[in-house]
Amino acid sequence: MRMRWTPVVVALTLGLSASGWAQGSPGGLPPPHPKSGPIEWYGKAPPGWGGVVTHMKLLAPGVGWAEREQRLYWTTDNGANWTDITPPIEGIADIFFLDTQRGWATIKRDGPPSSDEIQIDLASTADAGATWSVRHVTLSLKDYQISSDDVSDYKGGPIAFVDPLHGWMGVELGGLSMNGWWNFLLVTSDGGRTWRPAPEPPILKRADALLVTPNDGWMTGDQDFFRDKLYVTRDGAKSWKEVSLAAPKEVLPADQPAYDLPVFEDSKHGFAAVTYSGGDHVKSAAVLFATVDGGRSWNADRILKNLEPSNGGEILQSAVAGSTWVSAVAPKRQLMLSTLGPGAKINANASAGADRWSRFQPRQLSFVSPTQGWVIDGDGDFLSTADGGATWTKLLPGPQPHVIHPQGSFTPRQWMANAAAPAPQLNPLPAEAPAVNTPDSVAPRASRLV
Repeated sequence: MRMRWTPVVVALTLGLSASGWAQGSPGGLPPPHPKSGPIEWYGKAPPGWGGVVTHMKLLAPGVGWAEREQRLYWTTDNGANWTDITPPIEGIADIFFLDTQRGWATIKRDGPPSSDEIQIDLASTADAGATWSVRHVTLSLKDYQISSDDVSDYKGGPIAFVDPLHGWMGVELGGLSMNGWWNFLLVTSDGGRTWRPAPEPPILKRADALLVTPNDGWMTGDQDFFRDKLYVTRDGAKSWKEVSLAAPKEVLPADQPAYDLPVFEDSKHGFAAVTYSGGDHVKSAAVLFATVDGGRSWNADRILKNLEPSNGGEILQSAVAGSTWVSAVAPKRQLMLSTLGPGAKINANASAGADRWSRFQPRQLSFVSPTQGWVIDGDGDFLSTADGGATWTKLLPGPQPHVIHPQGSFTPRQWMANAAAPAPQLNPLPAEAPAVNTPDSVAPRASRLV
């Protein structure tokens, strides 16, 4: 069943006060320890518990950010030390850093709005999170012909900037059913002081966005439950064109695409990774397309075929560092990297260690060179390498989980079978995260759409 979207027609400008510019647990198990304190486990916590890192980005050698348990952390020494730079907003939906100083974060709300107005908080920093300022973008649902009774949650994102002035901010509203949702796109050309709605943005759920120039930008997202659509604009989000990259004959019958967001070295040269699947018994393939004309034409540059079958549009996690295509897999839970240079075509079945391309896929990659990068693996561990994957270092920003009986199997504290057993000796709790420097005042609420 296809995702359904209620069309929105808006031709209005969103004005904002300049004074405010400043930026679960596994089924059946009890919830983890409250966020206000450390998490205590008997044994190793399973994936998804204990506050794993869910999003991260390596921006430069040793410099990057990681989001864990709705806290944002910053490092300048490749994870040896972390600083809590969480912006003063309630719930983080998306994070974007233009460089190692300037960044933005948007809010998410898990519950329904209390009125027909929703407020999207946009936090910004110009000093790597040392200070943040917040702008409030208020939308009237009535102007979008939506009732608050139909909305279950909402969030800002994706957020993307090409320079300090020109940026995009998406807004996504969840409906009361799986197939009910809405998405909008707002555009700024003055650093976020004012926003205008894009007239007819792509109909995408879980969208991702990239601005290459103030006029040229790309979006990927879901329409059939996986990242199966790629769109481009050449006029600053006023109009859009769907881009379809056909599977090369070498990978057929795998022909169902799932798109990664393109990456560009400059306004002309870029890459787009696509994973093709084809059903229960059809081997998947990953293809890296290259462009030399800003994405007006694409050519298959590298191919990795005969991967394990992938029926859900799963994307091979990869990154482009310079001219090198880096992919990661974890057969038998041992993380391995593979690098492909220009023109490479690899048959996974015929290559040494072919089982490395298994379905146990890492979740995210971020590389600044072919040898230096971060990975979130399939177990949820956050890892760093400086030698192309020959060795790995586990990173964990923020408070460390309080582990009891580290050799034992996972047992939640309240499920101890032997109540008469002596209580284990607890280690001291870790110190709390440092406070975040926030501005003394925030902007008044922005004017609504009228």
